Amino acid sequence: MKTRLTTSQIQKQILAPSMQQSIEVLLLPTLELNLAIQQELEMNPFLELVEPENDDEISTAELLQQEEHLRDTLDIPYRHDDGKAHNDIEDKTLRRIETLEEGLLNQLRLEIDDPLRLEIGLLIIGNLNEDGYLTIPCQEIAQTLGLADDTLVEEVLNIIQAFEPAGIAARDLKECLLIQFRCAKTPPPDLPLRIVTECLSELGQKKYALIARKLSVSLADVNKAAHLIAKLDPRPARNYRPIQPNIYVKPDVTIVEHEGQYLAQLNDQDIPPLRINAFYKNALKSKQLNSAEKKFVRENLKNAIQFIRSIRQRGQTLKAIAQVITSRQKDFLDKGHMALAPMTLKDIARDLNRNESTISRAIQNKYVDTPRGPYPMKFFFSQSVGRDSANRSGFSNRSIKEEIRRIIDEEDKSQPLSDQAIQAFFKKKGIDVARRTIGKYRQALKILPRHLRKE
Repeated sequence: MKTRLTTSQIQKQILAPSMQQSIEVLLLPTLELNLAIQQELEMNPFLELVEPENDDEISTAELLQQEEHLRDTLDIPYRHDDGKAHNDIEDKTLRRIETLEEGLLNQLRLEIDDPLRLEIGLLIIGNLNEDGYLTIPCQEIAQTLGLADDTLVEEVLNIIQAFEPAGIAARDLKECLLIQFRCAKTPPPDLPLRIVTECLSELGQKKYALIARKLSVSLADVNKAAHLIAKLDPRPARNYRPIQPNIYVKPDVTIVEHEGQYLAQLNDQDIPPLRINAFYKNALKSKQLNSAEKKFVRENLKNAIQFIRSIRQRGQTLKAIAQVITSRQKDFLDKGHMALAPMTLKDIARDLNRNESTISRAIQNKYVDTPRGPYPMKFFFSQSVGRDSANRSGFSNRSIKEEIRRIIDEEDKSQPLSDQAIQAFFKKKGIDVARRTIGKYRQALKILPRHLRKE
C-alpha cells in the first residue's frame, strides 16, 4: 500500500454564516433568546439596547438603508432576503453544548455524503422523540420525499441505528434492546436474545416461569438472562438530553379570545429591542479608515444587522405559524381535547408556502398560551385516526390518547376496562378505532394492561 495525495472535484452545499445564525435564532425560545442577545451585545460593539426612555428604535427602513450603505461603501456582497430565509435549509445549528441531535448529525455527515440519503437522515433524526425512538414510519418519510418505496429509508435508518448512543432511532422497545445487543463489544448469549425476540411482554410482567416453559430452559437461566437484559437502557436518549435550566415555561405566543374570535399574539415584550450603535454608525462616514479598521467595521456591522433581522424573521415565522394553528384548531379552543383537529407539519408548510424543516425548527421548545392553558407548539400536531362517515377528516390521535387516559382514570379499579371495552366506548360515540390501536396508545401512555391495573 502507498500513501499519495490526489485532487478531486465535489459539489457541496455550504451554508453561509448569516444563515447559520438565522437558523440558530429561529430555534431559540424566548428565555434562551434573551441570553443570546446578551451574549451578542457583549461580543459585538455595533449592537446596543434601545433605552426605555428613548423612542428612536431603529426601523426596518433604516436597517435596510444601512445595509445598502454598507454594501456600497465596504463592498460587501448583497443577497436579497424576503423574510423566507429559513426555507430549504438543512444544516445543524451552532450551539455551545452539543445536543443529541447535533451529535447524530455529526455522525451522519461522517458516514453519508449523498444528498438524498443525507436528507433522509435529517428527517429521521428530526422525528426522534425525547426517549430516542423514531416516531413516524419509514413509508411516511419515503412519501414525504416522493420515493417509490421505503427501501432507501430503511438503509439510512440502519446506518443511524449504529450511531451512539446505542439503541437510538429504534421503532419499538424490542428493536431498541436488540440494537444494543448488536452494538455490544461482547456478543450476548443466545437466551437473552430469544427472550427479547419472543417473550418481551412476559419479561415485562416478570412471568419468568412462563418464559422458562415457553423456551424450554431452566428458571435460573431465565433469571440470569433477565438480569443481563435489565442492564440495557430502554430510553437511550435520556442521558444525552441536557437538563433544562428554565424553572418555568415562558410562552412565545399567546392566543386570546376577542369578540368571539381567537387572535394569535407574539410575546416579544420581553425581548429587548436592539439598534446599531450611533458612534460606530457615524464611523462609516469617515474617510480615514485603514484596511484593518475597515474589516472590523465590515464584519461587526454586517453581523449586527443580520442578528437584528434574524430576530425579526423569527418573530414573523412564529406569528405566522401561530395564526394557522389558531385558524385550524378553533374547535379545540372552543370544546377541548376531543375536538383537536389532525394537523401535520406538511399542512402548515403548505399554508405558509414554507419548508417542513422550517416549521419543525420553529416549533422546537416553543409554547403557546391559550384560553385552555399553556401547551407546547408540538401538541397541536398529530396524525388522523378513527375516520368515519360523520367525520371524514378523522380525529386527532392525541385526542384519542387523552380520552383513553381519562376513561382509565375514571374506571372502577376493581373491574378495570379491557381494550375491547374501551373500543366499544369509542364506537358508541361514533369513533371507529381498532382495538390494537387502543392497545398501542395505552402503551404509549405507559398505562398497564387490564389484569395489572386491577386492585
